[in-house]
Amino acid sequence: MSLAERQLDLLRRMATLDPPPVLIGGWAEDALLAGTATRPHEDVDWIFPRSEHALREGQARDLGFGGFETWGEAAPGEPFYVYAENRDLKIDFGILDIAEGRPLLRIHRLMFEVDGREPPAGYQIVLPHDLFEHEPASIDGIPVQTVTPLALYQIRVGIAGRGSFGALNEKQQTSMQRLRERFFPGRDEVELAPPIEPLAQA
Repeated sequence: MSLAERQLDLLRRMATLDPPPVLIGGWAEDALLAGTATRPHEDVDWIFPRSEHALREGQARDLGFGGFETWGEAAPGEPFYVYAENRDLKIDFGILDIAEGRPLLRIHRLMFEVDGREPPAGYQIVLPHDLFEHEPASIDGIPVQTVTPLALYQIRVGIAGRGSFGALNEKQQTSMQRLRERFFPGRDEVELAPPIEPLAQA
């Protein structure tokens, strides 16, 4: 099977888990906008609150993933970005903190370079409180759970706006434009931008 076919098989197996993982990133964009893969994807991105970390890592291990590596911290010793692989299949975890009822993507430190430099960090993105309440979507008939279109958009542009993962490529920019046109007609980029706050110093 091709990588795309193996990723679809992974999505199919993910759909049998209880509860199924929630997607962000390119596969979530394709689910909401097209119902099928429109471009190659390097990985499958999950997102969940910190309270589910053990559950989701256990699910990933049951799917054959291992070698979990922290590539980003929400605070010293607290991961927000975790990578794992199963041969050529790759998954990324995005781990949220919940504070005073607010879902927060906290970016304290990143363990890689962007354009040969340490990427920007030290901030948190405030996401919609209902980000996990979107109805299921599908990819080629496979049911998948995604965050809401607004949360998906805000995660992407919030991080890109700080340059923490580099600039959005052309296909990602197209997906962001399509999300705005499909779900937020008449609302401009400034209105849709997420609140971003500095992280408190430890």
